[in-house]
Amino acid sequence: MEFLTKEDIVLINRKTIKKHGGHFVPLFNFLNEPPLDYLVDAVQAKMFDKPLYPEIYEKAGVYMFNIISNHVFQDGNKRTGLGAALLFLRLNDFSLSHNLKKISTSKENTIPEKGESNNEILIEFTLEVAAGIISLEECQKWFKENIISVEELIY
Repeated sequence: MEFLTKEDIVLINRKTIKKHGGHFVPLFNFLNEPPLDYLVDAVQAKMFDKPLYPEIYEKAGVYMFNIISNHVFQDGNKRTGLGAALLFLRLNDFSLSHNLKKISTSKENTIPEKGESNNEILIEFTLEVAAGIISLEECQKWFKENIISVEELIY
C-alpha cells in the first residue's frame, strides 16, 4: 500500500493555494505541525501487529479528518484534507464513485445534510467535517460508501 509523506501533504497544500487562492506562509504554511507528524505515522500504525486502520476507506478518512480538524496549515486545510484523501485513494487504485451518496447516521441524519449533485455533496461533506459536525468514524463511513476500485470503473 502507498502512503503519503509529510512532504506530499505540504505540496498538496502549496499547490491548492496556488491554484485556488489563499495565503501560503513560507516555508511550509504550518499552523499546527505536530498533528501532521502524528498523521503520517498513525495512518500506517499497527497495534499488536495488526493495522490500526486496516481498510482503505478508514485511512482516507483519517487523512481528511485529521488535516481539516487539526488545522495543520495556516490556510487551505479543507482543500488539503480532501486532496490528501483523494490522492491516497488514487495511489492505491481507488476513486470516488461517480454517484456520490449521502449516508445515514445513527442520529437519523444524513451526511452531508445538504447537497444533491456530486459537487454539492462533496463540498457539504468537507464543510461539515470542518465544522465539527462529522466525527472521524462518520467520515470513514462516508468514504466506505462512496469509493470504488479503479477496476470497477473500467468494467
